[in-house]
Amino acid sequence: MNTEPPIAIEINCETGVETVRPLTEQEITQRNADVSRAEAERVAKDLKAAQEEEERQSLLSWIASQSTLPQAARNALARAAGIDTTTSSAP
Repeated sequence: MNTEPPIAIEINCETGVETVRPLTEQEITQRNADVSRAEAERVAKDLKAAQEEEERQSLLSWIASQSTLPQAARNALARAAGIDTTTSSAP
């Protein structure tokens, strides 16, 4: 684990002078909040993607089980549902 305090690097655009300083407590708190929020957003996005994939697979299975429908109709249903029928093994 890194025990070094986080730093800020500031560059004066007019002079090109670089200043390195430790982050303030407020900056550290904000940084930690930003990291936590980004992680929560990533987890929520991954969960949503997994749920959508599960729904697609469930729908694809249902479409494939409709044996009374012609294959072309099953393919059309899958495409209408946003499922790419050119790369899947079913319907």
